[in-house]
Formats: sequence, C-alpha cells, structure tokens
Amino acid sequence: MNLQPLLDRAAITEAVNNWGLWRDTGRWDRLRALYVPDAIMHTTWFVGPASEFIDRSIEAAKRAGPRGQHFVGACAIELNGDKAIAETRMMLLLRAPLHAVEVDVTCYCRAYDRFVRHDGAWRIQMRENIYEKDRLDPVDPSASVTLDADELARRPHGYRHLAYVQASGGANVTPDLPVPGSEALARLYAQGARWLSD
Repeated sequence: MNLQPLLDRAAITEAVNNWGLWRDTGRWDRLRALYVPDAIMHTTWFVGPASEFIDRSIEAAKRAGPRGQHFVGACAIELNGDKAIAETRMMLLLRAPLHAVEVDVTCYCRAYDRFVRHDGAWRIQMRENIYEKDRLDPVDPSASVTLDADELARRPHGYRHLAYVQASGGANVTPDLPVPGSEALARLYAQGARWLSD
C-alpha cells in the first residue's frame, strides 16, 4: 500500500491549518516558512509577493494590534506529483472602526492554494481566495452605523462589507476577486487545473 498520498495530504492540511494560526498570532517567521521564496498572495487589500504581504502584515499589527482571525474548515486536496491544489473553507473575522463605531465583519470564503514540494516539504506557491458572502455588525448592539448604499453596491457581493470597511480605513481594495458564479472564479479554476496538470 502506497502511504505517500496520505502523508502528502496530511502535510498540506497541517500547513493550511498553521497558516491561519500563525498569521493571526504574529508568528511571522513560521508563516514565512510556509511559502516558497517567490510565492504570490492575493487578498482584498494586497496582490504581490508573499514576503511583502507578511512585511505589511507585521507593520499593520504594530500600528493597530491583531485585528483579524481566520477560522479554517474542511480542506479538499488534489495531488499531482510534486504539485497540489488545496481548497479550504475559511471564515475571516475582522474588527475595525467604521465612522467612529467599532464593527465586526464576518466573511465566509475559501482559500485556494497552489502547493509545491520544495526542499522536501510542501510549501505555498500562490494563495488566492474565493469570497462567498459577508456581513457587518456593530460590536455594541446598541450602536448603529450608516453605510453609503451606493458605495456598498459597487463592491462585489462576496466581500462588499469587508471591502467597504477596508476602503474606509485607507486600503486600496482589489477589484474582481473570485466570488460564486463569477468569471473570475471560472478563470481561477481553469488556471489552477492547467497548472496542476502541467
């Protein structure tokens, strides 16, 4: 019996789980070790080298402290030799000020990771996210916050509240990220399938 696929899946699942915990708790050196040197990150607020994503995350944590949490769920993995794609259910919780009211944003998404075997270990080559739906709630139930309906409607439905809060804080929000039923999601799946089969 060939146990290698089971070992590979276990190692990839562990890496996905560690990403969330290490990102949220500021274990930056361990987080860096999850990526290959030229890895790429795609998020609502950043697209570029994973090393720069981590550097900017460190600076943000120094300014405002830890504001986000990632809860990781079921992980489906496709293997092909030294390549793999892991698609993982995830929930992002973000606490931030909006119009002088502290709010919580809950975003349901899926991480879509391209993994490669690098120096004998599974490492992330590219991480993208698929944004399914989100919501916004005042931390204080007695508080109220008024959103600009036109501005909110301009944001993609899968991450419109998250984008609204991030943009209000000065972030340049990435447009056209994958959401259910979108052309961006179809492209992501097609590109991933081609990459995995090459």
